[in-house]
Amino acid sequence: MKMQTILATLKTHMPFKSETVPGDIVLIGMPTGLFYGVVHSIEPNIKKNWYNVNFKLLVVPPTDMTWILREPQMTGEIFTINGQEHFMIAVDTRPSDKTIERQPPQESPRPKRKLTLIKSEDDVPPETA
Repeated sequence: MKMQTILATLKTHMPFKSETVPGDIVLIGMPTGLFYGVVHSIEPNIKKNWYNVNFKLLVVPPTDMTWILREPQMTGEIFTINGQEHFMIAVDTRPSDKTIERQPPQESPRPKRKLTLIKSEDDVPPETA
């Protein structure tokens, strides 16, 4: 399946951000599969309008990577590395607008027990003279 088709399908099922900034969780599409990563830094490259994107690929073991990308390539545009299609897009991790109806706690079928505190002679402070 082509990356364009995969990405289009994902966009119907997942919330994505319109920009990518350090600290973002990104979804990365590679020929070997889909992976999550965390962006550590985005620094200007010596080439105008290109950036060094430093991120950790969340695989076992986690792998530090740097890709040189333009801004559109950090936000879902398909690009190639060595002739193979890739993409990177930030996942919107904010809570969704859908509210979850919470069920009230159910009463326990057994009666509640109360604890009684019993003091002993050892608990009484000694009298001072």
